[in-house]
Amino acid sequence: MINFNKNKLINMTLDKYYDTFAHTLDTSDFVPDKFNKKICKYIFKNMRKAFRRIDKEDRKYQSVVNKKERKKQKEIKKLQKIQEKEQKKLKNQGKINIFRRLFKKKVRKSADSNSNS
Repeated sequence: MINFNKNKLINMTLDKYYDTFAHTLDTSDFVPDKFNKKICKYIFKNMRKAFRRIDKEDRKYQSVVNKKERKKQKEIKKLQKIQEKEQKKLKNQGKINIFRRLFKKKVRKSADSNSNS
């Protein structure tokens, strides 16, 4: 599954750091190499920190998404159980009605009712 949230955060971070690098490239002609190396180390160090923060935020986001998904699955299972119970109830009622019809006491008509004519 593609993680769009993390991709958005990474893109925002990289845009920010590319912009920072562009500014350092503009000044690289005027600043000694020794200081440029320190600046690059500092930028990479901060970029790694930013990626760690992104990972941390992504873990939080994924946990929230997973909780929502589990809750949704739980509700679906609950609804399925309820539907199964209702179907069993209907089946059992049908069986009970069949048995009632089969084993119903037959009332015999009395001879008087036939001879009324």
